[in-house]
Amino acid sequence: RLWSHRNLGKAFYENPTTQQQAVGEFRQALGLAPNSVREVVNYGLALVRAGDLENGIAQLEKARKLDAKLPHTWFNLGITFQKQGDFDRAFAEFEGMARLVPNEPISHYHLGALYKLKGDLAAAAREFQTARDLNPRLAAPHFQLYNLYRQTERPADAEKELHIFQDLKKQQEGAAVPEDMDWCTY
Repeated sequence: RLWSHRNLGKAFYENPTTQQQAVGEFRQALGLAPNSVREVVNYGLALVRAGDLENGIAQLEKARKLDAKLPHTWFNLGITFQKQGDFDRAFAEFEGMARLVPNEPISHYHLGALYKLKGDLAAAAREFQTARDLNPRLAAPHFQLYNLYRQTERPADAEKELHIFQDLKKQQEGAAVPEDMDWCTY
């Protein structure tokens, strides 16, 4: 029964029209395995996606207390807080994620965006460069670097990043799954 609820929950989670049903399935899975960090995370993510941010965040924080080394909580709380405009909390989450999984490029991308909001362009550039170097196929870090290099009067570097960005976007045209900087394997 646990696997059935978990699998149905995942199927419902992926479809925007059935996200409330995902919450119900993951709630039932959690009821069958109340001490499972996996079930707490799934339930929390489903709540967040269904728009119940307060309870979703509470579940993800509960999962973190059960296992602080689980990257899923750090990344997803970072995205959630960033979307809410709570940039300080988002920054702390992405810093924690980068400590746990230093080779995950999208976390570094978000750190770069948050540093940029703080006005620390040098730190933002370092994070965008890290994201770019970890996954050169991501277009977004190249675009951010293009803008930063323009702002900091580095026209040759800006031009180079713009061309790479344009080439990547051209290659991604018609892709079945477009680049999504709010998603990673965690």
